[in-house]
Amino acid sequence: MKSYTDYLDECDQFPKNPELLYKFLIKGPDGTFGHVLPNIIQAISWGIHWELDHEHRTLKLLGRNLEERNKNIHDTLIAEREKKSLEVFADWRDELFPVYGPGKELVLSIERCAAQLFGVLTYGVQLLAYQDNPEGISIWVARRAAWKRSYPDMLDSTVGGSLPTGESPFECLLREGLEEAKLDPEFVKKNVVACGTVNYTCVTDDYSRGEKGLLSPEVQFCYELKLPKDIVLAPGEAAVSEIVLLNVEQLKVALAKGEFAPLTGCLILDFFVRHGILTFENEPNYISIASRMHKPLDLATI
Repeated sequence: MKSYTDYLDECDQFPKNPELLYKFLIKGPDGTFGHVLPNIIQAISWGIHWELDHEHRTLKLLGRNLEERNKNIHDTLIAEREKKSLEVFADWRDELFPVYGPGKELVLSIERCAAQLFGVLTYGVQLLAYQDNPEGISIWVARRAAWKRSYPDMLDSTVGGSLPTGESPFECLLREGLEEAKLDPEFVKKNVVACGTVNYTCVTDDYSRGEKGLLSPEVQFCYELKLPKDIVLAPGEAAVSEIVLLNVEQLKVALAKGEFAPLTGCLILDFFVRHGILTFENEPNYISIASRMHKPLDLATI
C-alpha cells in the first residue's frame, strides 16, 4: 500500500551531494538559473560560447542579449544531438521552454528535452475538474495512454501540460483543456478558479526519457473547475485513454494502490486539503502534506 507521504517523496527530491553540482549562470542577469550534474559537464563539449570554471563549479552561458544567448545554447545542443552524446537528445521536441531572470524578464529559451540537463526551472498547468454532489465531491481524472513512456496507463489530472515560451499559464490551460478533454474555452474562462501553485524538484528516473538523476525543478499552476452533472468529459487526444469520475473513497483507494503518477497524487492531496477532506484531526501527516509542495525554490520565477 502506498502512503500519502510516498507521493511527496517521489515527486519532491534533491541529490544527496548538492555541493558537487555546477551552477548554471548566464552572462548579464544575476543569479543561478539551474544546476548541472558533473557527468553532464563531462559529456558535452563546451565551446567558445561558454565559460566553465571547475574550481568554483560554475558553467556560464555567454551572449550579449537574448537573441545571442538563444543561438549559442541552440548551436551547442544541436551539435551534441548530432553526436548523440546523450540519450536525452532522442526526445528532441522542437519546443522551447522559458527561463526567467530576477526581474521576471525572459533571459533564455531552451529546447524542452534539454531543460533537465541544466536543471532550469520549468512550468506547467494542472486542472482538476470536479462535481460537488449532495453525497460528496467527485473528481474527473484522466488515464494516460498505455503507450506513453512516462507513467503509462496511470491516473492523471483532468488536464495538464507544460508551459512553452510565449504562452501564459491561463492561455496554456485553455489550450490544453480543449485538446485533452474537449473543454469549451469560454466555459473555462467563466468558471475556472486559480488555486496557486505546487513547487518541487524531481529527479529523472526509469519513467523519464534519457539520463537518470537529472534535476527538474518545476512550478505547476493549479486550477479547479466545478462542473454540472450534465457535462461528461471525454478524451480529446490519443494520449488520454479515458476520463473517469471518481468519488473521494475511490480516489483514496486509487492513491493507496499507487495508481496515480507521483505529481498527480500530490495534486489530489492538495485538493483534499483545500476542500477540508484531509484535516489535522484525521491525517497524522497533515502539516507535511499541506506545506511540502508549496515551499519556495531558489531559482528566479516568472
